[in-house]
This record gives sequence, structure tokens and C-alpha cells, in this order.
Amino acid sequence: MNENNTQNGSNQNNNGYSSFSPNNYNGPVVVANAVPEKNGGKAVASLVCGILSILGSWSFVSIGLSIAGIILGIINLVQKNPQKGMAIAGIILSVLGFLLVWVFIFIYAVAML
Repeated sequence: MNENNTQNGSNQNNNGYSSFSPNNYNGPVVVANAVPEKNGGKAVASLVCGILSILGSWSFVSIGLSIAGIILGIINLVQKNPQKGMAIAGIILSVLGFLLVWVFIFIYAVAML
């Protein structure tokens, strides 16, 4: 061992790196093959479509929003994205919005008679 190291009481090798480090490398560890996390954009879109379909259930536009919300929520569940609860809520709200549209269509039809 080097005389300077024993006199100073330091635990360093001759090259200046700490002997306590398992690989004698004190820099950041970079993982080259890291898989990026899946995002839940479809779950958010499903939830937004479900909310809008309930809010606008008095119009025919909500039929398209409801169908889009149901499809996006199911796609998100099949892909096993992390926002599973948001996708389920989007599906439920979209189905409710779809049913409300048909209730309002029935009410309009009865009122016209």
C-alpha cells in the first residue's frame, strides 16, 4: 500500500478511487435498455368523453362521444396501461351518457305525440 494512504488514514487505492465502492466508479448509473412507462392518454380521453357525454346528453353529439369513450376505455384496459381505474370510470360514464341520450330521445318522441 502507498505510504501516503497509511499516513493520512484514507481508504483510497493508488488511482484515487475509494475502495468501498463495489466497482470503483462513482459516477451515475445509466440504464441503456430502460423501457419507458406507458401513458394513460386513452384512459384520460375515455373519462373526458364520458363526462362530456353525460353533460351533453340532451344532444345527438353525445352518441359519438359515448361510443368513443367506451372504445378508448376498452382499448386502455386491453393494453394493461397503469390508469385502469380512470379507464373503468370513463367506460361507466360513457355508458351512462349513452343511455341518457336514448332516454331523452324517448322523451322527445313521446312529447311529440
